[in-house]
Amino acid sequence: MAVTPFMQQYLAIKEKYKDYVLFFRLGDFYEMFHEDAITVSKELELTLTGRDCGEAERAPMCGIPYHSSETYISRLIARGFKIAICEQLEDPATTKGIVKRDVVRIITPGTLIENSMLDESTNNYLCAVMLTDGAAAAAFVDISTGDVSVTAAEGESADAYIINELGAYTPREVLLNVSRTQNEALGTYLCDRLHAMVEDGQAYRFDAVSAEARVRRQFGEGAAQIPDSAQGSVMRAAVGALLDYVEETQKTDISYIRTLHTYFGGQYVEMDVNTRRNLELCETMRQKEKRGSLLWVLDHTRTAMGARNLRRWIEMPLTDVRRIWRR
Repeated sequence: MAVTPFMQQYLAIKEKYKDYVLFFRLGDFYEMFHEDAITVSKELELTLTGRDCGEAERAPMCGIPYHSSETYISRLIARGFKIAICEQLEDPATTKGIVKRDVVRIITPGTLIENSMLDESTNNYLCAVMLTDGAAAAAFVDISTGDVSVTAAEGESADAYIINELGAYTPREVLLNVSRTQNEALGTYLCDRLHAMVEDGQAYRFDAVSAEARVRRQFGEGAAQIPDSAQGSVMRAAVGALLDYVEETQKTDISYIRTLHTYFGGQYVEMDVNTRRNLELCETMRQKEKRGSLLWVLDHTRTAMGARNLRRWIEMPLTDVRRIWRR
């Protein structure tokens, strides 16, 4: 039995996005088929139906209205899934045959931009970590604001420094140039303590030449903030990997990402995860709630931007007395 042209189109697109739940636009609905349909129907408690697609058996199918898709997407993202949004690129009313479709955006925990899916008082960070034998770097971006921060360290304490910085930013998604099994302490921390989605083995994104080109193209003269040194090299690789991933998932112009902030150990008070937990800076030890924390006591901000800024100040205390007084 021949597979229908419609299902051929679906299977061809799904082949490119095997690791994603494919939201396939059909009229006023996003439909899912086969394993995606079974998974989504179970996770979201949706009715599982079927469709004749020329295969031996009816293809499992479930769908959601496109105009209320954000609610369903946010629930899947919270459960650790990645979504590929496949839209109709032609008007079905004026097109003969199969409507042209393609993926126009990928949504992951670290690339959310919709206000309805975010806590506006807290930054939603995507992170890239570059590990080498002599140095390590971590770059962070909140793509809803376009701000990028990057730091690095050298020597035996480099990995510990990066882990502490991850504790300060608590990213929801992390890209690694190596396998998480190559650094068990980091892998365990990311998965068990931060509960972050980890994309490991991403070495191709951290290529030095292409990363430097991306950084210079994105930030222009601002790229000069990254020093010409061993630490600077891993910093550029981490920022370049970050930009590559954002371009790949957003599939649109990212020129709005213009702010690059570089810093090194000593500029902020370094605290390990146990210290942060015991101090109850932004959440309490027992209930994991803002209420009762230092942030809760101090937060009289009036805007989401102000709330995010205050949280950053608390999570990364300064060491320079003059800057502290200025605050």
